[in-house]
Amino acid sequence: MILFRKNILLIVSIMFLFSACDKKETPKMQMPPQPVSVMYAKAENLPLAFTYPAKLVSDYDVIIKPQVSGVIKDKLFRAGDLVKEGQTLFIIEQDKFKANVDSAYGKALMARANFENASKDYNRSKILFSKGAVSKKEYDNTLATFNNAKANLASARADLQNMKIDLEHTEIKAPFDGVVGDALINIGDYVNASSTDLVRVTNLNQIYAEFYISDTDKLDIIRNTQDGRWNLDNIHATLNLNGQKFQGKLYFIDSVIDSDSGTVKAKAVFDNNSSMLLPGSFATITSEGFVQKNGFKIPQSAIKQDQNEVYVYTIANGKVAKTPIHINYQTNEYAIIDSGLKENDKIILDNFKKIHIGSSVQEIGSK
Repeated sequence: MILFRKNILLIVSIMFLFSACDKKETPKMQMPPQPVSVMYAKAENLPLAFTYPAKLVSDYDVIIKPQVSGVIKDKLFRAGDLVKEGQTLFIIEQDKFKANVDSAYGKALMARANFENASKDYNRSKILFSKGAVSKKEYDNTLATFNNAKANLASARADLQNMKIDLEHTEIKAPFDGVVGDALINIGDYVNASSTDLVRVTNLNQIYAEFYISDTDKLDIIRNTQDGRWNLDNIHATLNLNGQKFQGKLYFIDSVIDSDSGTVKAKAVFDNNSSMLLPGSFATITSEGFVQKNGFKIPQSAIKQDQNEVYVYTIANGKVAKTPIHINYQTNEYAIIDSGLKENDKIILDNFKKIHIGSSVQEIGSK
């Protein structure tokens, strides 16, 4: 019986010991503040640039065709020559056209003589008719003869002028300053008016870069300039062709969005005194001169996004906070924020795998 009581006391003591242990709180493990690099948000007027692929074109680029038919008698250029406006490139055999001019000139002289004779008859008839010396019928006949002679003279003069124009067109001239390509016909070939290709002439100065901007960029430009968020400061364009850069200016942005591609056509113009820019070449063009007012420039690596919003991590009272932002412009390297940030906000730049909203952090560097 005594042994039984001892065992009971032992069991009760053990249970009391476990009960006391349960009442002791287990110490919680607290993570030390995580080290992070930060940058301070600073509002600035920031230059913006838009870069697109471009193709060089000339606004003056034509294949010349003859305006009269005939045999090519002479070619007065070499392929690749620089030519001036009005410089003769080809001569079509002129004998027939000169003969046509001579014939038309003779007809014009005859018409002139007939007109002068009819004019004298009409003037005499008019005087006699006023005195009642001739009948109304005779007067009407002289008037009709006079009008007919007058019309024939006008027609003969017009024919003469047309023959002269055709003779002038036997000399095929450059329509503008430019560079000629290789001749597409040879001396002795018969060419047909308005159908035979003779040679290509291309103006190289000035040269244009044709490119297409996205509809979103177009709408952003319109919206932000109208809202006053973007200023325009010396809008210009920089062409990058095989590592060489050329300065020009934005020439044209269409007001119509292509529904198939979702793009807007644009052009920039460049002086090409050295003739280094050739139509058909491909390059990249950067349009500059837009300025974001009071924007915050931050690296892309600091920007996060979930299903609802774009945001950055900032530090508030030593802890990580989520700050939604609005991106108004971005490149592969950085973004410009126009709302969401305040001056001197501390933006976290790294160590994102070890922090979350509410984490304690310690700044180890700032920019």
